[in-house]
Amino acid sequence: MRRCVAGMLAVVMCATVFGGSAEASAAAKPKISKKKLTLTVGKSKTLKVTKAKGAKLTWKSSKKKVAAVKKSGKYGGKVTAKSSGSTVITCKVKAKKNYSLKCKVTVNKKTPTKTATPPAQTQTPGNTAVPGGNSPAPSAPSVDDQGPKPDLTSNSILKRYQGIFPHMGSSLNYNGWRGNNDLQDEATMKFVKENFNSFTLEDEMKPNGVLGQWGNELISKEEALELGYIIPDNYTEDKVPKLNLATLDRIVEVAHFYGIQMRAHVLMWHQQTPDWFFSRNYTGGKAVTPEVMDARLEFYVRTVMDHLLKQEQKVAGKAGSIIYAWDVTNEYLHRDNQPGAKTWMTVYGDMELQPTYVKNAFEFAYDMLKQYGVQDTVTLFYNDYDTYFCADDLVSLVNYINEGEEAKICGGIGMQTHVDVDRPTLDEYGAAMDKFLATGLEVQVTEMDVTTNFDPDNQGMLTNKGQTDEDQAKFVGDLMKMIVTKQKQRDKTVSPKGITGITIWGLCDAYSWRGGHNGNPNFKPLLFGKSINDPKPSFQAFLDAAKVWVE
Repeated sequence: MRRCVAGMLAVVMCATVFGGSAEASAAAKPKISKKKLTLTVGKSKTLKVTKAKGAKLTWKSSKKKVAAVKKSGKYGGKVTAKSSGSTVITCKVKAKKNYSLKCKVTVNKKTPTKTATPPAQTQTPGNTAVPGGNSPAPSAPSVDDQGPKPDLTSNSILKRYQGIFPHMGSSLNYNGWRGNNDLQDEATMKFVKENFNSFTLEDEMKPNGVLGQWGNELISKEEALELGYIIPDNYTEDKVPKLNLATLDRIVEVAHFYGIQMRAHVLMWHQQTPDWFFSRNYTGGKAVTPEVMDARLEFYVRTVMDHLLKQEQKVAGKAGSIIYAWDVTNEYLHRDNQPGAKTWMTVYGDMELQPTYVKNAFEFAYDMLKQYGVQDTVTLFYNDYDTYFCADDLVSLVNYINEGEEAKICGGIGMQTHVDVDRPTLDEYGAAMDKFLATGLEVQVTEMDVTTNFDPDNQGMLTNKGQTDEDQAKFVGDLMKMIVTKQKQRDKTVSPKGITGITIWGLCDAYSWRGGHNGNPNFKPLLFGKSINDPKPSFQAFLDAAKVWVE
């Protein structure tokens, strides 16, 4: 009996000792504060790990573009929602025993809120009453036989062409290097609102403007994620260039205030892109590999688009309501016209009419539109000059971009139309436009100006051909009559949208990039001379060409 009792006591004691040890071990196991978490885009939440005293914690997100995580305090991880979707946040706890704690994060789209912010008043202080101010940017009117008709009695470009082209625009600047701060000048913007419902930034949105032409500021990936940048999973570098997006934010606010829509120009261009963007460690040295450049391209396209789509939601209540078109790639067909500089060709070589990186750029851009649900209302464009001399190549390039895709991710062709009164001929221009309309894609005249006395083989010098303002007016009138006629007579079963916009590249000769080329103002490419109060004969010719629509 004594042996039996002693044995039973021993069993009880062992159970107590080992059971207590197991309970202590279970109690000491680290725990994460939430195993499931739902956030809205732009919001943050800190996850906490308990019972991890003395342990080393490492945080990671399976999909950084959905939600990023960074260490917060000794035992916390701050999760910031970036875009809709789901991801898994993992916290690795390294102590005497290693643990892997997980939290599934679901990110929902932000519910838009509507605000209105007035623009800066720089030129006409004391006068804050702007016609149509504080109204949201309107959706483009459809071109329909039953829609609005041109007002042939008006001296407004917009009213003359209403019902013909959905968008009539000009290029503008916020901080123009020629002193033309159009978007900050109330008197200028009153003129713009009267004559246009669209604008394109001449400089501020080019890669030089966003990346910084003369120098770069590099930040860590963690800092970039904190700023809302989208860092793809294949981005292996430690540093990220800081982007100048504050100016673009302000421009979107001004556009909303005046009720004018915007063409975003441009995401990818071999020119006006700093050399260091193609260099190892962003230093300006040896070029990176195609794999590294793929990640940089995705970071840039997604981050810039995501930022501006969010800004539209913030100021107008809806993404895609202000920026209705994006020039994704500019002038690829003229990719070799910047000798000696690092460009996309330096990294990828000459890929002729099947450039994988251009197709990638359109895929990234289209995916961003899909994330915001605006892929059917916002159009991605390929944009180029001298298109009347390379129309077949351009169509082949666009077909390659769209080949095998779920939709026509390149939905538009931009004809820059930097022309001269004797180059190209109207037949050459018209033949190219016919080929582009036959693709079924939108066609836009994106950068129209018409020079006089300009020699394309000696572009920096004035050539006295005896050409006058009247010669310019005749060409402008004939060109616009032809464009209007093609819009009117197109086969709508093939080209349902047709020509969706005309953009004149500047307001007056005094500030035109061609009007003052190399200090010579005599090329006179625009409809106004010294100022917007100085109409030339070509202005009236431009207005009168709309009559073709009703003849």
